[in-house]
Amino acid sequence: MRRHGVALVAVAVASFLLAGCGSAPAGGPGAPPEAGGTLTFANWQWNEPGRGEKILEAVEAYNEANPAARIEPVAITRADYEKTISTQIGSGGGPDLLASPAPFFHTMADADVLVPLDDVLDPGQEATLRPNNAELRVGGSRLGLVWGVAPYALFWNQRLLDEAGVTAPPRTFDELLAAATRVHERTGKIGFATRHQLNEEDAWWDDFASWVYGYGGGWSTDGRLTIDSPQNVAAVEAFARIYSSGAFAVGDDASTFRSKFGAGEVAFVLDNATVVSSALANSSALTPADVGSAVLPFPSGSSGAQSNVIAINANSPNQALAKDFLHWMYTEGPQRGLADAQFPAGNGTTVAPPAAKVAANRWVDSFYTQLEDSQSLVVPGFETETPQIRNIVLTRVQQVLTSDVSAAEALAEAQQDAEQLR
Repeated sequence: MRRHGVALVAVAVASFLLAGCGSAPAGGPGAPPEAGGTLTFANWQWNEPGRGEKILEAVEAYNEANPAARIEPVAITRADYEKTISTQIGSGGGPDLLASPAPFFHTMADADVLVPLDDVLDPGQEATLRPNNAELRVGGSRLGLVWGVAPYALFWNQRLLDEAGVTAPPRTFDELLAAATRVHERTGKIGFATRHQLNEEDAWWDDFASWVYGYGGGWSTDGRLTIDSPQNVAAVEAFARIYSSGAFAVGDDASTFRSKFGAGEVAFVLDNATVVSSALANSSALTPADVGSAVLPFPSGSSGAQSNVIAINANSPNQALAKDFLHWMYTEGPQRGLADAQFPAGNGTTVAPPAAKVAANRWVDSFYTQLEDSQSLVVPGFETETPQIRNIVLTRVQQVLTSDVSAAEALAEAQQDAEQLR
């Protein structure tokens, strides 16, 4: 797995470098926005049943603002997305606009294949941006905007809690462990589920960050890796305790335990907000009223949040039109439409989804509260090395879960391995 992760990054960087070799990118400003044209927009969201269509509808409203323009969606599966985009850009092509997970954004930024966006937003728009947009400034220039952000929280099946006699939601880790164990012992159902396997490495890293940040830890500070910090050790120890409790969904991947939650077979889950809405949309066992949620029951109150970025490909021959689209997209009306379409994920701005939708899904409040104290999933100061660090850390965490290795020992070894990357 480690070799695979390193190889994937190497392929992406090598592909991007093919576009460079001392020459300028193939794109340019192109015609002015009023002249119109077609903007290709690559995004894996177009493949999401139901939700993808709604997001595309919000995006295509740009055609009303600029009747001479047309958005052409480019659908790429999430599994193939980064490899496909890096190959296209490395060959001098690729879409005009592209979505990107935060780590991949930093790989592209490092390869200098993105268009600076410093002239796109006016001061009023800047004021509405969520703070995590600041992470998308590289070398003093804004190279992307947060497109969507999926916050994390703890959520549960209230019916199972009632059946087990759990009368109050957990506010600490010890209370969570006790409640999950009680549900499992009294109902026979799974007490707690979250990702925990290297075959879901990318997504497990996203989920596991909330444990580390929730215990006041982090992966680096002031340009120095802090993988083996006491706070990180405490987070791994807590994770290992609930993993070995007998109440944990050991061996279930995300697809499996999410389906079980929707079927009423899992009490507590730590996951992002979109999981709840998907479960409810496909469940005959749960209604919104059956789902409770709370901010994460960890000491610091912080968490991770999955951020997706939108950027302009430096190869684009339609950069002026792409910038006009982004300027329009980050005004209040289009952001309101995008917030509705992406619900329950948040946007890159503070524009809220429809009040009626929030009122019908009260469980979402905890996710939005948690979002206000969320952090990036890339390692600050080590953005382009994040995939390698991710593999090193999670390989060691899995050893803690499956063998007789202490959290302190495992993270000390991960620290040493990661320091060898530079």
